[in-house]
Amino acid sequence: MKQEYSFNKKDEFKSYLSMTKSQVESELAKFVARLSKLTLHPQIEYAVMSKGKRLRPLLVILSAESVGGKRTDVMRLALAFELMHTATLVHDDIIDQDENRRGKPAVYRKWSVNEAILTGDALIALSVDLASDYGENVLKTVARSALELCDGERMDLAPTPISADEEWYFKKIREKSASLFAAATYCGALAGGGTSAEVHCLHAFGQDFGLAYQVRDDLLDLEPQGNDVSRDLKSGRINLALIHFYRNSNSEEQNHLERSLRRLINGKQRSTNAAKDVARILGKKGSLDYCAKKVDRYLSRAVLSLSVLQDSPYKDHLVGMTQALKNWG
Repeated sequence: MKQEYSFNKKDEFKSYLSMTKSQVESELAKFVARLSKLTLHPQIEYAVMSKGKRLRPLLVILSAESVGGKRTDVMRLALAFELMHTATLVHDDIIDQDENRRGKPAVYRKWSVNEAILTGDALIALSVDLASDYGENVLKTVARSALELCDGERMDLAPTPISADEEWYFKKIREKSASLFAAATYCGALAGGGTSAEVHCLHAFGQDFGLAYQVRDDLLDLEPQGNDVSRDLKSGRINLALIHFYRNSNSEEQNHLERSLRRLINGKQRSTNAAKDVARILGKKGSLDYCAKKVDRYLSRAVLSLSVLQDSPYKDHLVGMTQALKNWG
């Protein structure tokens, strides 16, 4: 059953989100300031303090609070997840050759590839150090999710035919993206003192939330933002919309899409025009709607998994996170 979300709850959620995000930003700034003696401090500060949604630390805190834990007790764990996520962004920008991140030059462009690699490595080490305060189970979960992230990224980089199937796609995004969300909610619930059932349900919530997040992110990549076309689209990476189209089209339609993609990848047509052509073809076939329905399905599953939790404002805010995801860019 779809859970309704009242205007009062929406206002409370916005207030909670703003306050908690501000607190995370403040604690991140304090943490980074204590690293001032490191020669990599400027690079770490630049990477960590660039503006982001802070979804993963928010989910750590919310998961802990939803099972009766205190945010002060899990704040260092929340920071660990943000540092791990930032490390992946620093490394991904090198791999993808993305020149900008959150409106600023990527770390490797501002300094060098070598310094960006070291910055990412340092962030991973700092994340592991913070997570180690919470016991072996949490530490192993963080390490395992980091390994899954690497494996998922490797799948993303490997040459993949447009005829790939959904099983391949969802395995890739489960590892590349959803694994860190699932680890955040699982570890937050564990550190917050949740029961076995609560920890399990919040792990399921995080995984479904993460799958929805990545499907939606890939969907947004299909629409040019001004004159910018996503690197994933220009590099020909396969997403769910392309898989759906290929599986539901005849050879003539497939060839038409492949020609449009080649024009985009090879730069034979203005990037924004080529990208709009690809999006138009996918939209006409219903592939974009198919992806949007997948997002809704995973978010509905995420909400259903919360039924184990006792009613509380924090449980309501987890529901709010699923609804807010649809409006985040």
